[in-house]
Amino acid sequence: MDWPTHKTVCKAAQDNRLQSCLAHVADIVQYAYYEFRENTWETPIIKIEDRDGALVITDGVMLDKTKYFISFPHHLVTSERTKAAMLCAWMCNEPLAFMHDLLTDLLKGLEIRVEEVCLGLGRILRKITYHSPHGGSDDNWPNYFHEALRSTSLSSKKQWAIDVSGAQYGITTAFWTWEAYVNAYNVTVKRTQAFRYTKTMINDLSRIRGNPSMSYGVVGVVAEKMNEASKKWATDRNISLSDLLNMVEDDFRQTKNELLQTLSDAVRDFLRAHKFDKEFQAAKTYEYKNPGLSARRCMEASTKY
Repeated sequence: MDWPTHKTVCKAAQDNRLQSCLAHVADIVQYAYYEFRENTWETPIIKIEDRDGALVITDGVMLDKTKYFISFPHHLVTSERTKAAMLCAWMCNEPLAFMHDLLTDLLKGLEIRVEEVCLGLGRILRKITYHSPHGGSDDNWPNYFHEALRSTSLSSKKQWAIDVSGAQYGITTAFWTWEAYVNAYNVTVKRTQAFRYTKTMINDLSRIRGNPSMSYGVVGVVAEKMNEASKKWATDRNISLSDLLNMVEDDFRQTKNELLQTLSDAVRDFLRAHKFDKEFQAAKTYEYKNPGLSARRCMEASTKY
């Protein structure tokens, strides 16, 4: 084999290895987020209409709840696609914040550059239509941007996408080559940010009184407990999370399931012991006294990012 051919074959092999590793990362993080979202469910839903082109969700009144975290409405679920869409509804950048530490540990050692990418989706498979209990409605497409991760090989420059919350648009596959992702959904890049950008922003927003103190603050606290559990799980087994990426498929599946169960158990155990009732009552009182103020402050705080 001559040198140019050897070089081409070697780069292809490196890219194939990277692609396999990143596919495993996407697999773990997508299902970890689904479990996390279900275990930290907070949205009262009255009904859903499962249509071909739209999932129509009618919410109840958030402030009528007596506790912040409530049971996920399994009785409304008609399919796995619908459940995934419900879990991801209006959650475009939250996964990048709450799953950041898990992603960091999984990606450790890979020769890639990771960016958080704000996207416009020119095509989707299905949108979500939201009906407010106070009247009015909104669609999650086409007037809102989406967020995903883009990984670039440092050697070949080949790129891949990890889209954890795409199920809200009918995009249930989390891992793509960047080219295939762009072509499938007519993707346009609006801006790119450094990896951890969203976690920093969400941490800032969590300090705003009212609803953000719960949806970003308290949920962020729960996410940290999940991250602590992932690190302890790896330490107890004397491995790093990135070791999972190179396992043969059967071993990977078994070990992945053990990890996901550990993370889910950690979140459920923590929430059984910590109800956050005092924090929720304080947030409700603030929202009643200052309707709309926390949302405006979130918008103002977000402008610096």
